Amino acid sequence: MSFFQIGILISIREVGINLFEIPTGVIADLTGRRRAMVFSFASYILSFLTFYFFSNFLLFVPAMILFSSGEAFRSGTHKSMIMEYLDINNMGDQQVSYYGKTRSASRLGSALSAVIAALIVYFRGNYNIVFLATLVPYSLDLLLMLTYPKELDGELSGSRLSVTMIVDQFKSSFSSIFSTREMGKVLVNASVFDSLFKIGKDYLQPIIKTQALALPVLLMIKNGQSRTSILIGIVYFFIYLNSFISSRQSSRLMEKVGNLARSLNWLLWADVLLFFVAGLGLILDSFLIPVVSFFFFYTLYNLRKPMVVGFLGERTQPQERATILSVHSQLRSVVGMVIAPVFGLLADNFGLFTVLFFGGGLLLVVGLLLCLTAGPPEVRSA
Repeated sequence: MSFFQIGILISIREVGINLFEIPTGVIADLTGRRRAMVFSFASYILSFLTFYFFSNFLLFVPAMILFSSGEAFRSGTHKSMIMEYLDINNMGDQQVSYYGKTRSASRLGSALSAVIAALIVYFRGNYNIVFLATLVPYSLDLLLMLTYPKELDGELSGSRLSVTMIVDQFKSSFSSIFSTREMGKVLVNASVFDSLFKIGKDYLQPIIKTQALALPVLLMIKNGQSRTSILIGIVYFFIYLNSFISSRQSSRLMEKVGNLARSLNWLLWADVLLFFVAGLGLILDSFLIPVVSFFFFYTLYNLRKPMVVGFLGERTQPQERATILSVHSQLRSVVGMVIAPVFGLLADNFGLFTVLFFGGGLLLVVGLLLCLTAGPPEVRSA
């Protein structure tokens, strides 16, 4: 597939997330977060089965829609369960630190899975088997969700779910979002940052693939696909290992800077710089510069993500958190469904370096227009 076709599939994924996101957050808040998480993993599993059995571009569309459903039901819901747990145990002041540690565990799993996936592709000679192997941990996760304690569902309505209840929850949550200028700024700021990372990070793989065919140390592996999988596995193992470490340092960095908003701003400016450096590295035909830049992309993202969750958590009511966090994910999806095809067209027609320069320029504009200001959190009363 061309970069544009891949961009279209990513855009479909983001459109699906956008359509599902807020309703799923509302449903999770009103009917129970555990049920939402079980449905999420079921959607992921069906998506992976479709990717495994088919290889047609058109059939990838329903697979992406199923994946979107899984993402939508999971994204804000699990974070709100974490916050609920902290509230129950009087640990609300530890949101950044606690979420950073849970995210670091996820990144350690990603580091190990990168190695496992590389070995699977190396020995099996194709990529689709990875989707089949992924069913094992996702099925275990689905079972794990069934063991979560009921109190993490939050305060549920005693009556049956209705359209009126969903609309009322929408109004309440959107009122909370736009009741302060600060909330709107951080949602847009964080959504653009996250979307650029989420879409831009996958362009590391074609960069690695190009180099895998030329590195002398890998010439002993005759099959080009196996050679690429080994190099991708090695690079992503160290990237995710770095993410494991950086996620745990988020609260420490915030404490050193002394302010959450200032920390978020500094990390955004650093990300802008990395976009331009990575693009320049491609122009200079350097493999090391873009790879190192992407390595630090992950560092900045994993430092910033727990801060954003904590920033939003401080400024929202507990019963609205899944919805608010879903709004954040939805805004990210809106940005993504526009940017993904644009990135694809730029890559196909002008080269990968234009993707990086465009991403850096866009993030620079967002940083200038939506720079976050320091100050005590404003929380709308329930």
